[in-house]
Amino acid sequence: MAHHSDNQDFTDIAALTIHDVKNNLAQLASEAESRGDIKSMQVAMEASGTLSGLLCFYKSETHNLHVQIELQDPAELLVDLIAAIATNHPAKSSISIIQETSQAPGIWFYDRTLIQMVLANALQNALRYARHQITITVADYSGQLMFQIQDDGDGYPQAVLENLDSHSPVTRHGTGLGLRLAQRVMALHQNQGKSGSIRLSNRMSNTNNWDITNSAKNNGACFQLFLP
Repeated sequence: MAHHSDNQDFTDIAALTIHDVKNNLAQLASEAESRGDIKSMQVAMEASGTLSGLLCFYKSETHNLHVQIELQDPAELLVDLIAAIATNHPAKSSISIIQETSQAPGIWFYDRTLIQMVLANALQNALRYARHQITITVADYSGQLMFQIQDDGDGYPQAVLENLDSHSPVTRHGTGLGLRLAQRVMALHQNQGKSGSIRLSNRMSNTNNWDITNSAKNNGACFQLFLP
């Protein structure tokens, strides 16, 4: 019994520590921005984002990650997502980010904070490897809400595509945490017996049936998030 209590104390302290360090990094990022140190700001913001993901994953492990399903505007989420990326990653301004919302539904139900966190992680990965362009799509596809992030880089490593459930790092800089957290978040979004899902693939010019917008003009990685 005492052993269980010790473990609980440790995990609680670890969670509080992660939260404190995350806030400290956000403060460092703000200070770096004020003195014009964009590179340091970007590094601090990425580290803070990683710790936010770790904290959410910890909560999911301890069954304390609760979704707040509310009525949302999917197209508005893309606007906020891209604005946040532009602020936190100004060095990537040479990469063109195109929004495709022509088939977006006006409303959907989901946890905005968690979905934006998942999409932000996917977009950061795309920014690392895109050559010139990223296309972000939101659409109603076969009764599901689909968010798609498509870049024009070299695509995902084949090992990642073949072992999606093994939580392999999506990039050589990664730990696999972002993908694991994404899958946990999807599992919490349920409707009429269906759960959300994540799909990763590599695209060739307009050959995939899922590319409903015909936006994949180049080879590249394609991240798709589906909500019931």
